Parts: sequence; C-alpha cells; structure tokens
Amino acid sequence: MQPSIYVYPDKGTLGLASAGRTLLTIQELLTQLDTKLKPIRDRVDVILTGGSDSILSLKLMQNNPLTDCIDWKRVHFWWGDERFVPQDSENRNCLQARRAFLQDLVNKGDLPESNIHEIPADTRTAQEIEQASDEENQHLVDEAAKAYAQTMVQELGEQPSFDLAILGMGPDGHYGSLFPNYEHIHETTQLTAGVIHSPKMPPLRVTMTAPVLARSLKTWFMIAGQDKSKAFHGVMQQQNNFDYPASFANGIQEYCWMITRDVL
Repeated sequence: MQPSIYVYPDKGTLGLASAGRTLLTIQELLTQLDTKLKPIRDRVDVILTGGSDSILSLKLMQNNPLTDCIDWKRVHFWWGDERFVPQDSENRNCLQARRAFLQDLVNKGDLPESNIHEIPADTRTAQEIEQASDEENQHLVDEAAKAYAQTMVQELGEQPSFDLAILGMGPDGHYGSLFPNYEHIHETTQLTAGVIHSPKMPPLRVTMTAPVLARSLKTWFMIAGQDKSKAFHGVMQQQNNFDYPASFANGIQEYCWMITRDVL
C-alpha cells in the first residue's frame, strides 16, 4: 500500500494532531464494531511505541475532551517493542506510557489493568545483569519474546492482528527493535524476537517482527526532526529495503506517515 504523508510545522503541532487523530480513530473503530452484525471481536487493539514523539502525543490526550467519549474498557494496549530492563527502569516504554496517560485511565477506573499488555521485564539484580553472558542474555530475551507471543495468541488468535499500530522510526531507519542489517528483520515465522547488542541503548530488547507489524488494519508512523530525513526518503524510495527496516511496514486499510516539515 502506498503511504499517505501528513506534514506538520513542528513537533508540538505533530503531537497535538496525532493525539486527536488517535482518539478519533479509536472511537470510530469502536463505532464500526457496534454497527457490524457479527463482529469477530468486540474490542480495539492498539500497538504503541516508545520515544519522545509518542509520549508527547499520549500526554496531550489527557486533557482532550475526546478522551471522555471513549469506552476504554474495550481498548487494549500493546507495545511493538520493549527494552528488556527492570520493571521500574526509566527506559521501559510501558512505564513512560503509563506515566503519560494510561495509568491515569486505570486510576479513574476507565481502563482495566488487564487491558495493558506489557512485555516481560528483566527480574535480575543490577549485579546479575552486569555479570551475565551473551548466552544468558539471549536465553532471557528469547523467553520474554515467547511469553509475549503466547499472550498475543491467547488474546488474538494464532495469527494476531491489530487495529491500530502507532510506530516511530530512528535516524538509522529502524522501527520497533528491528535494526538495519540485524537478523531479526529477516524473521518471517515468529511473532516476536529477542535482541541483544542493540546498536541503540539499552542493548537488550524484545520486539514484534515485521510480518506482525505489517498486519495492522491501520499503521501510522510519527516522526520529527531533520536527523530522520535520510531514513524517511530511503523508506519512501523502496519497499522491503533491509537498509531501512521501516520500509517493511504496511497497513491493511491505512498506512500513513505524520512528519514534521524538517523531515522532508
């Protein structure tokens, strides 16, 4: 699918636009379910990402009046990837998302805790992490990846698909924790993968694979900053380019990029 591109003057405007767009889309998806005679499932499943752009968008949802119009009990949240660090680490994407928006919904009783599907965290002590071998680290991230895949299958079936994936991209063209020239971008049979020696800190990660991320009904990228311009143009020039992993993304009904002007 050819992507649509929406350009905004700066990061703040991008955050406001994506916050409103996300809330409107979730409400529209719920309304569509209510009008179907026999919906496959009575819920909306959303993939979130980390990064400052995504977190700003979540923060801006808090005071948006559209937030109060949504039946959050029918909305489930997932992560396209996660840093394999302790549960209370500031590097955890899910912790940042909770602080920005999700925990407030939980505290008010609007969003059930069971609707937040976190990727398992590293339960080792700091000393154990420091002394661990590559073999141990690979085993642990693989086990976390398997556990997350099992949750996906339990909730969404053998071929899990999502309603909305909100993704980001790094200056090197990576998305999720699928990095250029790393073997995980070639994975086509597994739902998730464990990563060690990530070129971006922290080094241990768990990620959904490219085929899973490409099966979303709607897929959005949200990127800001001139440092991502080269990768953006690389993605636009050629699909499924291993040099720019984000080029493997796609959407079933909608595929769009929301960017700041300096990305062009």
